[in-house]
Amino acid sequence: MKQKLNNQSFLHWLNPYRFEAVTRSLRAMRDGMLWLVPCLIVSSILGFVASMLEFLHVDAPVFIHELNLLRLSLTSLYPYLFAASISMMLAIQWRLPRPPIAVLCISYVAVAEKVLGYEYQASSILLTFVGLTLPIYAVPLLSKLKKQRWARIVENEVAGKLVKDSMNLIIPGVITTGVVVLLTKLLTLTSLYFDSAAFLKAFDPVNDPYSVGALFSTLNSLLWFLGIHGYYALTPLVQPLIDVLDINRVLYSAGAMPSNVMNISTLSSFVFIGGSGATLGLALAILAFSKDKVMRVIAISSIPLGFFNINEILMFGLPIIFNLRLFIPFLIAPLVNMGIALTVMSMGLVAIPVVMAPITSPLILNAFISTGGDYNAVILQVGLVMVSTLIYLPFVRMLDAHAKTRDLYIPSLDTTFTRREEEAYVLAVDPVTESLHKVREIQGVQMQLEAFATREFYLEYQPQISSHTGQVLAVEALIRLRDSMGNVEAPGQFLSVFEKANLMTDIDLWVVRQSVEQSKLWMDQTFYMPISVNITSHTLTNKDAMEEILSLIAQVPGLIHFEITEDSLIDKPALVEQAISRLHMAGSTVHIDDFGTGYSSLSYLNRFDIDAMKIDRSFVLALSSERGKQVFYSLTGIAKQLGMNIIVEGVETQEQLDIVSREADVVIQGWYYSKAISASEVRNYALQRQAISKVPVVRTSREIA
Repeated sequence: MKQKLNNQSFLHWLNPYRFEAVTRSLRAMRDGMLWLVPCLIVSSILGFVASMLEFLHVDAPVFIHELNLLRLSLTSLYPYLFAASISMMLAIQWRLPRPPIAVLCISYVAVAEKVLGYEYQASSILLTFVGLTLPIYAVPLLSKLKKQRWARIVENEVAGKLVKDSMNLIIPGVITTGVVVLLTKLLTLTSLYFDSAAFLKAFDPVNDPYSVGALFSTLNSLLWFLGIHGYYALTPLVQPLIDVLDINRVLYSAGAMPSNVMNISTLSSFVFIGGSGATLGLALAILAFSKDKVMRVIAISSIPLGFFNINEILMFGLPIIFNLRLFIPFLIAPLVNMGIALTVMSMGLVAIPVVMAPITSPLILNAFISTGGDYNAVILQVGLVMVSTLIYLPFVRMLDAHAKTRDLYIPSLDTTFTRREEEAYVLAVDPVTESLHKVREIQGVQMQLEAFATREFYLEYQPQISSHTGQVLAVEALIRLRDSMGNVEAPGQFLSVFEKANLMTDIDLWVVRQSVEQSKLWMDQTFYMPISVNITSHTLTNKDAMEEILSLIAQVPGLIHFEITEDSLIDKPALVEQAISRLHMAGSTVHIDDFGTGYSSLSYLNRFDIDAMKIDRSFVLALSSERGKQVFYSLTGIAKQLGMNIIVEGVETQEQLDIVSREADVVIQGWYYSKAISASEVRNYALQRQAISKVPVVRTSREIA
């Protein structure tokens, strides 16, 4: 079986502590960006309204100018808003008071802006970077300093907790201010190696539209892949794209032909269709070709916002972030859109945008309005959606295949393990961190199950003996696993793996099938021995599984009994009660296994029609003390008062046997009489016990219960 692409392989270099620190910081950045989505929408609406008024030739130049100024004012606040929102998320993680931490980080950005001291536009690149990254080191530093005794001004809460928290942040806040100043000074040294002004000058959408478009699209995709809102982080690069759009608008108003094909409206209308990565195509590809229900629900939910180029549902739902299976189309789709759009516009087949179409302006309308009412622009946009859908298609199929159908066949169980790896990414508390941990766990289970595929599952049977007659009343079916070298593993060594893989129902059904077949073989030998089978709550509450079990045990009426654990009664009690009733109607008895070790409650013993109580081995081991004996007799007393028979497991010595059988006719299961034996040995053992006791072998269905 070919190994699929591992989503977290590129993070293997991280040790657990580094991984935790990185993911916590990325989560804070990601969640902080989501908080700012309303602000982005407000800013976009202001720009869109201004553009609509211009397009409709509304005679309100002052009002339009004011709208544009408002939008620019909001944009200039982004570094401060970044710092506030991200620091508040980090404050939650570091258990710090959020309001003062946010205020401090806003102040730090103001300090950093003064330290940078630039008067030209390139400084906004560094200030945006400061706003994004400053909280990542400032908040942990504040937390560390706040814990130091020498940094505390107030030790008690006489004046109130708010006063204490605020006062105790003064010294850490001052020290952190010094660190911010120092690091910002170091950041200014980057001008010696990287001329940001020259970079902006080289970012020339007029003379090099293809390179500018490719650079902006690539950076945007890379940032989003890391969970950083690309549009915010690239804010300094947006202004040149707006400037060339203004040039187009002036030329268009003067009756001249605009020539700047790469501008902000080109990106929003023809490149990032549905949001960063042109993800409307991804949503449509999922709806058209994916059969995974979870993915389809996410895609459907994302489409309404996708028409406004907002794709956070896809980004954090599937997710796209850190998802290497979607990184390639996420990077390529907008690049292809950009290349096609610029080529078509350069050929004169579609009008060049002249009106502002913000990133979050509605599809169809943004293409039509931004190009001055060109219907061909709408056709181009629809065509680009189809292109991006085709780009995402093979990757969606790969994602769909991983999400629902990687089957591992286990011959000796005659069952199939279906991996739903991608479901680990969906509906998690943190769709990045939690999903990566979940995928790692699932892949570990997969490796263990692949090892089981070459091993043999079989049953052994441990006799259950009447303390009164000494005869074998029944046997318990116990599953075993044997490798090619003949080494045997007990259930405790492998059942936990099947439980993690949600395969316990498959295990239960296999054991029931094998037990029924064994009963048939014994019946052919005129040997009628009841078999007790363990089943889990998952099986009891699974309608299809119960139907199959009832069909199987009908072939050997009265010879298959069931043991369920106490916690099984807690899970969906109405369904469990119905299942127990149907088992009784089929002639089976139901026992409580390992009684006293789980959710022991007299209320469920009264509600459910339980035939026998199986007392756990731990109570037998405690019989060496008087307190242990009292507890044991209390349990047997409860069983007798409720009319339930008693099965005691784990009896290994004569002393234990004498104690447990002193006050009641109990059924004994343990090494004192016999370990688990093969099916071929059961009949001879039962006949030996019959000869010793001189009592006929039991053949009725409910005698042990």
